Amino acid sequence: MVADDTLPTPQTSYGTQKLMCEQLIADCTRKGFIDGRAARLMTVTVRPGKPNAAASSFFSGIIREPLAGVESICPVDASVSHPVSSPARTVDGLIAVYEASRDALGGRLALNLPALNVTVREIAGRARGRRRTGGARARSLRARRSHRRHRRQLAQGRQRGACREAGLTPEASFADIVRQYIADCRARPDADITLKGLAS
Repeated sequence: MVADDTLPTPQTSYGTQKLMCEQLIADCTRKGFIDGRAARLMTVTVRPGKPNAAASSFFSGIIREPLAGVESICPVDASVSHPVSSPARTVDGLIAVYEASRDALGGRLALNLPALNVTVREIAGRARGRRRTGGARARSLRARRSHRRHRRQLAQGRQRGACREAGLTPEASFADIVRQYIADCRARPDADITLKGLAS
Protein backbone atom coordinates (compact mmCIF):
# COMPACT_ATOMS: atom_id res chain seq x y z
CA MET A 1 0.00 0.00 0.00
CA VAL A 2 1.44 3.35 -1.08
CA ALA A 3 0.38 6.19 1.22
CA ASP A 4 1.30 9.87 1.44
CA ASP A 5 3.94 9.05 4.07
CA THR A 6 5.46 6.08 2.21
CA LEU A 7 9.21 6.66 1.92
CA PRO A 8 9.91 7.73 -1.69
CA THR A 9 12.49 5.49 -3.35
CA PRO A 10 12.58 6.56 -7.03
CA GLN A 11 13.71 3.89 -9.47
CA THR A 12 14.05 6.23 -12.47
CA SER A 13 15.49 9.67 -13.22
CA TYR A 14 11.91 10.81 -13.87
CA GLY A 15 10.88 9.88 -10.34
CA THR A 16 14.04 11.37 -8.85
CA GLN A 17 13.36 14.71 -10.55
CA LYS A 18 9.82 14.74 -9.17
CA LEU A 19 11.09 14.09 -5.64
CA MET A 20 13.67 16.89 -6.02
CA CYS A 21 10.87 19.30 -6.96
CA GLU A 22 8.77 18.19 -3.97
CA GLN A 23 11.68 18.90 -1.61
CA LEU A 24 12.31 22.31 -3.20
CA ILE A 25 8.63 23.24 -2.82
CA ALA A 26 8.68 22.11 0.82
CA ASP A 27 11.81 24.11 1.59
CA CYS A 28 10.54 27.28 -0.07
CA THR A 29 7.28 26.92 1.85
CA ARG A 30 9.14 26.43 5.12
CA LYS A 31 11.05 29.65 4.48
CA GLY A 32 7.83 31.53 3.71
CA PHE A 33 8.66 32.27 0.07
CA ILE A 34 5.54 30.45 -1.17
CA ASP A 35 2.53 28.50 0.10
CA GLY A 36 3.32 25.35 -1.85
CA ARG A 37 1.81 21.92 -2.40
CA ALA A 38 2.86 19.01 -4.58
CA ALA A 39 0.07 16.91 -6.05
CA ARG A 40 1.16 13.45 -7.11
CA LEU A 41 -0.93 12.58 -10.15
CA MET A 42 -1.75 8.98 -10.82
CA THR A 43 -1.89 7.67 -14.41
CA VAL A 44 -4.57 9.71 -16.18
CA THR A 45 -6.78 7.64 -18.44
CA VAL A 46 -8.50 7.66 -20.84
CA ARG A 47 -6.53 10.55 -22.37
CA PRO A 48 -7.57 11.89 -25.79
CA GLY A 49 -5.09 12.38 -28.60
CA LYS A 50 -2.32 10.20 -29.94
CA PRO A 51 -0.11 7.63 -28.15
CA ASN A 52 3.08 9.07 -26.69
CA ALA A 53 6.38 7.69 -25.39
CA ALA A 54 5.39 7.58 -21.71
CA ALA A 55 5.62 4.12 -20.14
CA SER A 56 2.03 4.46 -18.90
CA SER A 57 0.60 5.67 -22.23
CA PHE A 58 -0.79 2.23 -23.09
CA PHE A 59 -3.30 2.48 -20.21
CA SER A 60 -5.17 4.96 -22.40
CA GLY A 61 -4.22 3.27 -25.67
CA ILE A 62 -5.77 -0.11 -24.89
CA ILE A 63 -9.14 1.65 -24.59
CA ARG A 64 -8.83 4.72 -26.83
CA GLU A 65 -7.43 3.05 -29.95
CA PRO A 66 -9.88 0.10 -30.09
CA LEU A 67 -12.77 2.55 -29.61
CA ALA A 68 -11.43 4.41 -32.64
CA GLY A 69 -11.19 1.19 -34.66
CA VAL A 70 -7.39 1.01 -34.42
CA GLU A 71 -5.26 -1.82 -33.08
CA SER A 72 -3.53 -1.12 -29.76
CA ILE A 73 -0.49 -2.80 -28.23
CA CYS A 74 -0.51 -3.79 -24.55
CA PRO A 75 3.14 -4.23 -23.49
CA VAL A 76 2.55 -5.85 -20.09
CA ASP A 77 0.92 -8.94 -18.63
CA ALA A 78 -2.76 -8.81 -17.72
CA SER A 79 -1.90 -9.20 -14.04
CA VAL A 80 -0.11 -5.82 -13.84
CA SER A 81 -1.79 -3.58 -11.24
CA HIS A 82 -1.69 0.22 -11.39
CA PRO A 83 -3.52 3.27 -9.93
CA VAL A 84 -5.43 5.30 -12.55
CA SER A 85 -7.66 8.36 -12.56
CA SER A 86 -9.93 9.99 -15.13
CA PRO A 87 -9.03 13.42 -16.52
CA ALA A 88 -12.05 15.00 -14.80
CA ARG A 89 -11.29 13.47 -11.39
CA THR A 90 -7.65 14.52 -11.72
CA VAL A 91 -8.68 18.13 -12.36
CA ASP A 92 -11.00 17.97 -9.34
CA GLY A 93 -8.06 16.79 -7.25
CA LEU A 94 -5.74 19.57 -8.41
CA ILE A 95 -8.35 22.20 -7.58
CA ALA A 96 -9.04 20.65 -4.17
CA VAL A 97 -5.35 20.55 -3.26
CA TYR A 98 -4.94 24.17 -4.38
CA GLU A 99 -7.93 25.38 -2.35
CA ALA A 100 -7.45 23.26 0.79
CA SER A 101 -5.97 24.68 3.99
CA ARG A 102 -2.71 23.32 5.33
CA ASP A 103 -4.63 21.83 8.28
CA ALA A 104 -7.00 19.99 5.94
CA LEU A 105 -4.00 18.39 4.25
CA GLY A 106 -2.72 16.99 7.52
CA GLY A 107 0.46 19.03 7.50
CA ARG A 108 1.82 17.32 4.39
CA LEU A 109 2.76 19.22 1.25
CA ALA A 110 3.18 16.25 -1.12
CA LEU A 111 -0.05 14.33 -1.58
CA ASN A 112 -1.24 11.41 -3.70
CA LEU A 113 -4.33 12.28 -5.69
CA PRO A 114 -7.01 9.58 -5.34
CA ALA A 115 -6.97 6.77 -7.86
CA LEU A 116 -8.72 3.56 -8.79
CA ASN A 117 -6.43 0.55 -8.40
CA VAL A 118 -6.98 -1.80 -11.33
CA THR A 119 -5.19 -4.56 -13.19
CA VAL A 120 -4.86 -4.64 -16.95
CA ARG A 121 -7.21 -7.63 -16.89
CA GLU A 122 -9.81 -5.57 -14.98
CA ILE A 123 -9.46 -2.68 -17.42
CA ALA A 124 -10.43 -5.01 -20.25
CA GLY A 125 -13.00 -6.95 -18.21
CA ARG A 126 -14.85 -4.06 -16.60
CA ALA A 127 -15.06 -2.25 -19.91
CA ARG A 128 -16.68 -5.16 -21.75
CA GLY A 129 -20.09 -5.17 -23.29
CA ARG A 130 -21.58 -3.57 -26.37
CA ARG A 131 -23.03 -0.69 -24.41
CA ARG A 132 -19.70 0.09 -22.72
CA THR A 133 -16.81 -0.10 -25.15
CA GLY A 134 -17.95 -1.59 -28.41
CA GLY A 135 -18.09 -5.27 -27.66
CA ALA A 136 -16.09 -7.91 -29.51
CA ARG A 137 -14.95 -5.67 -32.35
CA ALA A 138 -13.16 -3.19 -30.08
CA ARG A 139 -11.74 -5.93 -27.86
CA SER A 140 -10.35 -7.79 -30.86
CA LEU A 141 -8.15 -4.77 -31.63
CA ARG A 142 -6.09 -5.20 -28.44
CA ALA A 143 -2.84 -7.06 -28.94
CA ARG A 144 -0.16 -7.89 -26.39
CA ARG A 145 3.57 -7.42 -26.82
CA SER A 146 5.97 -7.71 -23.90
CA HIS A 147 8.33 -4.83 -23.23
CA ARG A 148 10.93 -4.92 -20.44
CA ARG A 149 10.95 -1.12 -19.99
CA HIS A 150 7.30 -1.06 -19.04
CA ARG A 151 7.67 -3.92 -16.57
CA ARG A 152 10.58 -2.12 -14.90
CA GLN A 153 9.10 1.37 -14.70
CA LEU A 154 5.46 0.79 -13.78
CA ALA A 155 4.72 0.58 -10.08
CA GLN A 156 2.63 -2.32 -8.88
CA GLY A 157 0.61 -1.71 -5.76
CA ARG A 158 -2.35 0.04 -4.22
CA GLN A 159 -2.61 3.68 -3.28
CA ARG A 160 -4.27 5.77 -0.61
CA GLY A 161 -3.73 9.30 0.63
CA ALA A 162 -4.93 12.33 2.55
CA CYS A 163 -6.95 13.52 -0.44
CA ARG A 164 -9.39 10.70 0.28
CA GLU A 165 -9.69 11.91 3.86
CA ALA A 166 -10.46 15.38 2.50
CA GLY A 167 -13.45 13.94 0.61
CA LEU A 168 -11.85 13.21 -2.76
CA THR A 169 -12.48 9.73 -4.08
CA PRO A 170 -11.73 7.89 -7.34
CA GLU A 171 -14.36 6.56 -9.71
CA ALA A 172 -16.30 3.54 -8.50
CA SER A 173 -15.18 1.41 -11.45
CA PHE A 174 -13.11 1.56 -14.60
CA ALA A 175 -16.30 1.27 -16.62
CA ASP A 176 -17.26 4.72 -15.28
CA ILE A 177 -13.97 6.11 -16.64
CA VAL A 178 -14.62 4.59 -20.07
CA ARG A 179 -18.19 5.93 -20.16
CA GLN A 180 -16.86 9.38 -19.28
CA TYR A 181 -14.38 9.24 -22.17
CA ILE A 182 -17.08 8.17 -24.65
CA ALA A 183 -19.38 10.96 -23.44
CA ASP A 184 -16.57 13.52 -23.79
CA CYS A 185 -15.86 12.35 -27.35
CA ARG A 186 -19.52 12.63 -28.32
CA ALA A 187 -19.69 16.10 -26.79
CA ARG A 188 -16.84 17.29 -29.08
CA PRO A 189 -17.94 16.48 -32.65
CA ASP A 190 -15.47 19.04 -34.01
CA ALA A 191 -12.46 17.39 -32.35
CA ASP A 192 -10.15 14.91 -34.08
CA ILE A 193 -11.62 12.00 -32.13
CA THR A 194 -13.45 9.02 -33.61
CA LEU A 195 -15.38 6.12 -32.12
CA LYS A 196 -15.35 3.85 -35.16
CA GLY A 197 -14.83 0.80 -32.97
CA LEU A 198 -17.80 1.56 -30.73
CA ALA A 199 -20.82 -0.66 -31.26
CA SER A 200 -24.08 1.12 -31.81
